[in-house]
Amino acid sequence: MGFRKLFKSQEFWVAIIFLLVLSIRLIIAFQTPFFNYEAYFSLRQIESIKDTGLPLYNDPLSYGGKSQLFAPLNYYVLALFSLFIPDDITAKIIPNIFASLMVILSYFMALKITKSPKISLLTGLMTGFIPILFFDINRISIDYFSTLLIFSIIYCMFRINEKKYVDYSLILIFLLVLTTPLALILIIGLLFYLLLLKLENHNIEMKELEIILFFAFLSVWVNLLIFKNAFLSHGLLVIWQNMPTAIITGFFNKLTLLETFYTISIIPLLLGLYGFYLAFHEEKNKEVMLLTGFGISVFLLMWFRLLNLVTSLTLLSITLVIISAFALRRMTNFVERTKLHKYERIFLIIFLVLFMFTSILPSIYLGIEKSKNTPKTSDIIVLEWAEQNTPKTATIAGTLEEGHLITYYSKRKNIMDDNFLLIHNIDQRLNDLDKIYTSKFQIEAISILNRYNTKYILLTDHAREKYEIRELSYIDDNCFQQAFYSQNTSLYINKCKLEND
Repeated sequence: MGFRKLFKSQEFWVAIIFLLVLSIRLIIAFQTPFFNYEAYFSLRQIESIKDTGLPLYNDPLSYGGKSQLFAPLNYYVLALFSLFIPDDITAKIIPNIFASLMVILSYFMALKITKSPKISLLTGLMTGFIPILFFDINRISIDYFSTLLIFSIIYCMFRINEKKYVDYSLILIFLLVLTTPLALILIIGLLFYLLLLKLENHNIEMKELEIILFFAFLSVWVNLLIFKNAFLSHGLLVIWQNMPTAIITGFFNKLTLLETFYTISIIPLLLGLYGFYLAFHEEKNKEVMLLTGFGISVFLLMWFRLLNLVTSLTLLSITLVIISAFALRRMTNFVERTKLHKYERIFLIIFLVLFMFTSILPSIYLGIEKSKNTPKTSDIIVLEWAEQNTPKTATIAGTLEEGHLITYYSKRKNIMDDNFLLIHNIDQRLNDLDKIYTSKFQIEAISILNRYNTKYILLTDHAREKYEIRELSYIDDNCFQQAFYSQNTSLYINKCKLEND
């Protein structure tokens, strides 16, 4: 009897969906022992916190030595777990747990909006299999932890009239501000929410206003403390994190148009837009207005290229899925008032089949495909050899994406990685790095290498694919020697120095 009651419990099925999503994510993640290229920055921070208690704010290897600016809480959380679990296992499991917890959170958010356990359960399922959430399973992304905090704060705002949720929201706000600058996106979203309330002639509760103002003040203050030097160094360009112009120009090229559609999934997209329409034109709903205000802020920041595309689509997708619960409730109410309620199970089966083909299968496919974007074993072998056989002061040239990989495995300096803040002439540096791989003239390549005090060049399949080359055009036996080779990965050493360098 107890088992039958448990089997009918909505919370039981939410837990099942959570475990299913987590299991699939971990199976995909453990298909490779490695991580996406940018993840190796996070691994270095975790190791530094374990060894010294502090992150690498003064990094002697990145760009040949620079200061790093970031909010540290996510790295401390991972470092805490890594005290009990090996670093690489922690980095595989914990971020994926954060991502999977969105299933449970979205269930309770939908329950608050619809008061329907069945619709909330469907919402949790749709959240778990948003394809964009499978885009970079091996990235050790702070986005998962940040997203969980952001939507937890939004849920607390749903229930702001309950005293304990005021306390919860303040704690979560503090954690979010110490985790990511994405806190500013939520502040903008909350300001849009207040504007929507005003336009719709809703009363703005004093508790809401006080918390939003406190949140804004705290976030601006903490970010000014963390990124003060960046503001002084770059001015308004700090908004774009000092990204090279070439990267900003190709901002939307990371996903094709087709990928953009199926990374959101057509069902939550259509239902979310319908829910938005209902909430503003037929049945005023403050919770949906709050989600809409947040969605507007994300969309505008994405449109003006102020927010990473993958992060933008992740936040927008989750927002649309939760709003879609409102649309599902309206559709369910309509079916129950007609003779169509006899076919409720058939509608559910059709919905689940469509969902499988438009969300679940694309999620798994995208996860498997994107998880292949990791270094090869031969790359690691070459860099580990470099750690043992090159001077500790050496600099190794690699692609922009391989910058963190070089510093993590070889413990040697790189020319460039994706932490652009506090670096001057960033466009010139990226252009020089590209020329190391694309130049057909030995004198030009040697001049660039000498400019950055670099003797070593890493040539991997990743570099070959990125620059559409098979070999470095200027390699010969006079100036360049293959220092080490493993399968298709080479490390070249430059023995020439131009007289005027």
